[in-house]
Amino acid sequence: PSESDMTFPATTCARVAAASPRRLSASREARRRRVTASASADAEVSRKAPSRRGSVPERWHTARPGDRIALTTMPSSRPTLGVSSWPDFDYDASGATTLGVVEPPDPKHPDALRLRFDVRTFEGPPVCGRTTRVFGVPLPPGVRIDIVPLSLHGWLDPKTGACALDFDAEFRGSIFGEGFIKLPPMTVRSPLTTGAARGARREAFGKPFGSTRARGDDAYSYDVEDDVEDVTHRLLLKKNSPCRGGADGDLAELVAVATVPRVSGRWSGLMNFMLSLPNDALAVLPCRLRVWDAAEPGVLEESNGNKEEADILRRLDSRFEYRARVADPLPISQTELNLALVTFGAATFVEESHQLYA
Repeated sequence: PSESDMTFPATTCARVAAASPRRLSASREARRRRVTASASADAEVSRKAPSRRGSVPERWHTARPGDRIALTTMPSSRPTLGVSSWPDFDYDASGATTLGVVEPPDPKHPDALRLRFDVRTFEGPPVCGRTTRVFGVPLPPGVRIDIVPLSLHGWLDPKTGACALDFDAEFRGSIFGEGFIKLPPMTVRSPLTTGAARGARREAFGKPFGSTRARGDDAYSYDVEDDVEDVTHRLLLKKNSPCRGGADGDLAELVAVATVPRVSGRWSGLMNFMLSLPNDALAVLPCRLRVWDAAEPGVLEESNGNKEEADILRRLDSRFEYRARVADPLPISQTELNLALVTFGAATFVEESHQLYA
């Protein structure tokens, strides 16, 4: 990462209510009122001295280069995607987990953890009617936007919980499949931060790690009361979901306001007109960050009596190993290849000679 990747923004705990009104159930309406009231109260608090109710996990202070990390998307209490003047979307990517490693520190910021994620492990589902709603209504059938990540890296300050990640991605849209209407791709650089993000027309405020705490058995939820009738939260009750478990202080909310450039190609005129490109785009990423030793995944958690978290870490670590083997298969020497060919030839000869499978 370049030196600009290590720019430390001022952290903040300001809470922002959902920008777009929508028709809600009674429980969701109660949740919205609590979030709105919280936003009004936090607006009076200086952003230079955010209120802290906790600290980051102790394990983060002893993290070393080579340690493995996992960033899991959590349920959100506000819309998570927005572009131009269109209503914000409720995009649900809960449970999607991206894996990475801790890199050697920057000499100018030795206390900050440098994080780099393997975008090939990115699990973000497409923006479609199954995952996305506007005013509580699913997107129309046939509309689909695939998120193809290009890079994800940044830094984390364990002392303050501040974090900034550069997320470069390509958004590929289609209507009733690419064979029918394939929209021009949009390449967007999203500087995610736990601080303040501002653009020409939009702004948002994140929440640093350590400022948001889970509640007891609902280890996947935030400080607002969730609607247990919601399908998302019922799914998250599944055992070994990466949204479960965790440790105090490992939750945060990253936000980004990025500029979406004009696009070119077929249907570009329609897209540039409909979205008023170039224009601002909003992204909100409620997340959980895990850090563990590759040599002992889950050992510390199990010794502390947290068997569920230990199982989750081992499953994540196994996925990490699988991806590493796919990307870098074990080398085979010429001698091993010759031995395999001779063995195969001998087995074939015996089979044909004795008609073993006749």
